[in-house]
Amino acid sequence: MLRRLNNFIILGENNTIDVHSRIPKDVQISIYGSNHTLVIEEGVTFKKGQIWFEDHDCYVSIGKGTSIEEAYLAVAENGTKLTIGKDCMLSSKVRIATTDSHSIIDISTFKRTNPAKDITIGNHVWIGYNVNINKGVTIAENSVIASHSVVTKSVRANCIAAGIPAKEVKVGINWNRMRV
Repeated sequence: MLRRLNNFIILGENNTIDVHSRIPKDVQISIYGSNHTLVIEEGVTFKKGQIWFEDHDCYVSIGKGTSIEEAYLAVAENGTKLTIGKDCMLSSKVRIATTDSHSIIDISTFKRTNPAKDITIGNHVWIGYNVNINKGVTIAENSVIASHSVVTKSVRANCIAAGIPAKEVKVGINWNRMRV
């Protein structure tokens, strides 16, 4: 069954959408498949982008007070999860995906070499402009991901990660939305 409600496209059954914040028309929610869950808590500001679900049983949550300028968030393989904590700040052109989408096959074993993996972003994480966060990554609380970084490995709490691929460049930090 296909339903289009303003910025929602839903093709599937038994999907749960639990939104406690305003979703502007510049944020597209695309759900292809069944048994997906989207949770957006109170006080979330999401100005532009897309949340994309594919296959079945995927989960996306965005925590209370998080602000997103522009992001593409994708859970596109069975059972994958993307969790963004409370009070996070995402800049523009952020891409976060739990999958490479297409399979890469080892020709000697005929097995897939690039399975999808969950992504977890802790509370109070600042993600800079034009950052890519790849599958299997956890970014712990109070961390900063510098602009133009590609995050391929997990990042510890209270540190800055930068580069391609991103590496921890400073530890023992925290950040504040206000200029002090």
